Amino acid sequence: MRIHMLTNALIALAAFAPLVRDASVDRIMVVATIPDLADIAREVGGDKVEVKSIAKGRENLHSVRTRPSDLVALSRAEVFLEMGLSMEHAWVPRLLLAARNKRIELGKPGFVNVSEGWNPILMQGQQSRRDGADLHPRGNPHYNLDPAGGRHMADRILEALVAVDPSSEAYYEARHAAYVERLDAAEARWKNIEEKLAGNKVVTYHRDFTYLNQACGIEEVATLEPKPGVPPTARHIASVVKTMREQDVRVIITAAWSNSRQARKAAKDSGALLLELPAMVGGTKESTSWIAMMDHLHDSLAAAFGVRIENE
Repeated sequence: MRIHMLTNALIALAAFAPLVRDASVDRIMVVATIPDLADIAREVGGDKVEVKSIAKGRENLHSVRTRPSDLVALSRAEVFLEMGLSMEHAWVPRLLLAARNKRIELGKPGFVNVSEGWNPILMQGQQSRRDGADLHPRGNPHYNLDPAGGRHMADRILEALVAVDPSSEAYYEARHAAYVERLDAAEARWKNIEEKLAGNKVVTYHRDFTYLNQACGIEEVATLEPKPGVPPTARHIASVVKTMREQDVRVIITAAWSNSRQARKAAKDSGALLLELPAMVGGTKESTSWIAMMDHLHDSLAAAFGVRIENE
């Protein structure tokens, strides 16, 4: 494996990595698992941080393919940001083990499980591999797609940066406050659209858009995956299509990483609109930042359901 090729060299490097940050270092190296966390870290950290995202925006977050450059970045990192709730459990532990960076080990200030303090939507019945490949016994980990998620992520990132660089607390606080002001305005836009979307129904490929649908009052009638992480079978698709016809469901939501062939078949058989949405920042050309992604998600849902958006 490519990661193992760099491990020995990085072990030697990490042995000399200080646990207390050097104030003479210009910028803090922040490594995030997903672009959403990276985007908000840049907003809060400003010129005092250098940020790298491991995922690029169109992957299945449960099975991201990592690169040697990720390991190099982790060996230098002072802050590591993960979504948590078992989102990255299949690839983060081995990556951190290979990086051998004591500053971002579990339990150190530099290791940040951003889900701490978040109240997740529970996912019942996923306690063994028979219940699906993607197990999340502590709750749905896709809170980056909740309109309230940006505020939570910004708060946790602020805490993390202040913890490793307390001398710059005032700087981070000011940038965080400015970002929250932008969130206030954005959330007002989204709320206006959400109120008009309430009462609609969808089918999704995976349960990655559950937080967004719940915020919009949209009912998720079924998923194309028979179980989380399990590809759909022809029999299951037929069952979902039958349900869609019975309940007059006219929209199927899928993400870039999903099995588009199976989703297209379900849309064709049911006569529904197939709506591909970004599951994280970078998932579409419109999703250049977390706020831009949320704008795009709301606008796309409004268009799919024929909701008119009044320009403010």
